[in-house]
Amino acid sequence: MISRSFRVFGTKKDLENIFNEFQKSNIVNYYRCGKSDSNKITDITKTDNFGVPLSGSHIGNQYLLIKGDKIVRLDNYKHINQKLNGTSIVIDLGGLYAENTILPTTISTIWYDNESSKKIYNNLKSIVKKYSVSIVNGYMVLKNAYDKKEQLRFVTISVQGPKEYDLKI
Repeated sequence: MISRSFRVFGTKKDLENIFNEFQKSNIVNYYRCGKSDSNKITDITKTDNFGVPLSGSHIGNQYLLIKGDKIVRLDNYKHINQKLNGTSIVIDLGGLYAENTILPTTISTIWYDNESSKKIYNNLKSIVKKYSVSIVNGYMVLKNAYDKKEQLRFVTISVQGPKEYDLKI
């Protein structure tokens, strides 16, 4: 297994632009990671709390993205995760946590050596790059987040973490 990931800071509007463009050219489904009590989602921008993290951490709002013709596989405990779904990527949604705090969205895959997974991952990454206006320490920053750089705290770990770990734009 070869893994890849990238992180991007964007507001809800920034993320909507990215995923709307991605979903126009890719037939995919999303499933909330964890206990399988959620249904197939065809438009991630319509999920509750899209672009608004519920916790002050960059982890916790994860979705498994698979091609539309694939069936999601569950583990023995009826959990959704990437390990059993070889043609997939994981999206850990970030966004504006508080009025002056933004958390990154992380897009990753452990299946980069799978051609289909690699294609989806690279397609989404190219769309994100197109909308990025700055790259700082490997983090891509989208337009609306960048325009508010003076007002926002760009948190890389968690809001409880020291501010010296924040991304300086």
